[in-house]
Amino acid sequence: MGVATVTELKQSISGKRTFRPSLITRHANEWPPTDVSSDLTVEVGTSSFALHKFPLVSRSGKIRRLVAESANKDAKLARLSLHGVPGGAAAFELAAKFCYGVHVEINVSNVAALRCAAHYLQMSEDFSDKNLELRAETFLRDAVLPSIGSSVAVLRSCEPLLPAADQDVNLVARLVAAIASNVCKEQLTSGLSSKLDQLKPMAFEQQQQQQQLECCTSPVGNGEWWGKSVAGLGLELFQRLLSAVKAKGLKQETVTRILINYAQNSLHGLMARDVAVHHGAAKCADAEGGGVKRQRAVVEAIVGLLPAQSRKSPVPMAFLSGLLKTAMAASASSICRADLEKRIGMQLDQAILEDILVAAGSAGSSVSVSAGCGREVAGLYDTDVVARIFAVFLNLDDDGGASEEDGFDQYDSPRSPKQSLLVKAAKLLDSYLAEVALDSNLAPSKFISLAELLPDHARVVTDGIYRAVDIFLKGLRSGSGVGSGAMSPRDNYASVRRENRELKLEVARMRMRLTDLEKDHVSMKRELVRVGPANRLLRGFTRSLSRLFRMRPAPSRGCSSSAPRPPQTPRCSSSDADATPSPKK
Repeated sequence: MGVATVTELKQSISGKRTFRPSLITRHANEWPPTDVSSDLTVEVGTSSFALHKFPLVSRSGKIRRLVAESANKDAKLARLSLHGVPGGAAAFELAAKFCYGVHVEINVSNVAALRCAAHYLQMSEDFSDKNLELRAETFLRDAVLPSIGSSVAVLRSCEPLLPAADQDVNLVARLVAAIASNVCKEQLTSGLSSKLDQLKPMAFEQQQQQQQLECCTSPVGNGEWWGKSVAGLGLELFQRLLSAVKAKGLKQETVTRILINYAQNSLHGLMARDVAVHHGAAKCADAEGGGVKRQRAVVEAIVGLLPAQSRKSPVPMAFLSGLLKTAMAASASSICRADLEKRIGMQLDQAILEDILVAAGSAGSSVSVSAGCGREVAGLYDTDVVARIFAVFLNLDDDGGASEEDGFDQYDSPRSPKQSLLVKAAKLLDSYLAEVALDSNLAPSKFISLAELLPDHARVVTDGIYRAVDIFLKGLRSGSGVGSGAMSPRDNYASVRRENRELKLEVARMRMRLTDLEKDHVSMKRELVRVGPANRLLRGFTRSLSRLFRMRPAPSRGCSSSAPRPPQTPRCSSSDADATPSPKK
């Protein structure tokens, strides 16, 4: 900074000399002053400020004390080091401008730094009226704490100011408490307004206009907005904030959305349903970059903040699966991995194949198998994790996790809720077995143990398990060299994949043929019902009777009056009477 030299200004802390009013007015908007030489150089970090003692001493108690101590020692203080100013040189420069009377605009981005710097420099009301500490506190009280968005923004600016912002001025705790209180108030207000809207009928267009107006005029926005804004917080502040809002009663659905947003922002690619993300190459790259430790800390923190374990938990299965894969790749603690495995097991009915495909080679996985030559070779997938997940699913009744409220009862009928979930889990397990059967390094003992995880009544149709066994046996034959020659493992894997696709097509064609046969069977059954055997017998009997009466021969004697006539015997015609000879007289 430019410094002007003046020798006529002598400094003393006990003196009453101050800048002339005309001088202060003339240089109120100039920084630094150019017509008065500096008598004090303040060093903050790597920056130096050529300033004057009088304006600083009139506002700052710390600088006044340091100048007084130097005066008592009969030493002229010309250089002052203030390396501990929170916010560094930028915050000190704003505080110095305030001391000189230069207009300093306090806003959301600098209020935390100004508040901490004012506390460090002791710029309180004890040394000057309307000092910087009071100005900053007034702005915090009136403009920051009532607003969720402003509070979150100031909380983010407190991170480089720690621990001063937390321990010295207690700013972090006040911001966290204000955010939690305002969020819960907003949740109650939105719930009451929605109920009132349901009770009061309103046209659809009016509802849309009202919602747009609320979105435009709302100073804090909705829950999703502030949830996305906290995704930029550091891990420590994020944990404190989310713990506070959970303690205040924030809905689990909102907590889950906030955690998902934070994970997407902190753990890149977490939500992707891709096993290759956590493969060995990606893991090595993260280790070289130093991101594994941070990922481990973030995953463990997020797992600790998840809602309570339940079958009806709002946490999506894809998110739990991504967390587990990242925890395995980042070598998270066993407690963290066990918690995720239990959550996935309790919500296994929501899982698809990609959710349980966990790559091998992660920490804590025992997936090495014995090869034919006696060496231990790691498989492609961690089957032990899947075995533990299915064990959790099967042992829910023993742990007391099942109840009548969840719709779980005994196997009283094939269509019971528990049986239907078992059937769904069996289909998922068969699909998993068909996928891992392509791994030539998978030991037969592990494959058999996985196939026997579920009870027999869980599989209504055994096509899936037979298909998996067939793929596994073909892989064993190919891996042992029977009929495969010198085929490499990659070619063997591709060949088995191709056979698997062909088998899937064949199964699809068989299903179509079975559907056609079922349709033909239904049509034939309807025809048999319409023209049944009883109907055909009755019609045949009726036709036989009518044919019999038509073909009956005429009687040899005439019609006698004494002989009783059968009621259905036809009368003698006139031609028959003429042909009969008359009796002799």
